[in-house]
Amino acid sequence: MKNRWTMPLSFVAGILVTILVPILLLASGVVNMGADVQPGFIERTLAPLGRDRSVEKRASTEKDPYAGNPTAIAAGFDHYRENCVMCHGAPGVAGAELSKGLNPPAPRLGNGEKGTPDGELFWVIKHGIRMTAMPAFGPTHTDEEIWKIVAFIRHLPDLTKAERDSLQAATGGEAHHH
Repeated sequence: MKNRWTMPLSFVAGILVTILVPILLLASGVVNMGADVQPGFIERTLAPLGRDRSVEKRASTEKDPYAGNPTAIAAGFDHYRENCVMCHGAPGVAGAELSKGLNPPAPRLGNGEKGTPDGELFWVIKHGIRMTAMPAFGPTHTDEEIWKIVAFIRHLPDLTKAERDSLQAATGGEAHHH
């Protein structure tokens, strides 16, 4: 006859091992957290899944109230040039030299976010993404300013030459190499 505690103890032991082993590995320093090391399979698959589901759950379905508004797009351009282009670049504009060392890399903006709802772009800009280089702009920008940045991001595929040149200048021009 089996001990009635064998199964519950095995289950608890399995849970403890599942939780404790990753904690011990991280606490021991075995995992190289350097930004110049490519992430492993779990980090490449589970972290983006968790990030995406977190944003989807928390973001509103609100549409950008400034969509297509030229004045709002111009204001969003100013914020993007000052805060975003250095990491995200723009169509025809590489990010600044510092963006080459980001891990995970900042997403290139100008096409890939076409399927991303306005509310999700707004949420990411306002709240940032933990353990990436994406800061939260909510503490320093109003919701109105953030919506104008969303309006400009939607405008990125249609940059004028003057806008592109201004963004390029904000990244320091061509990155220098040592």
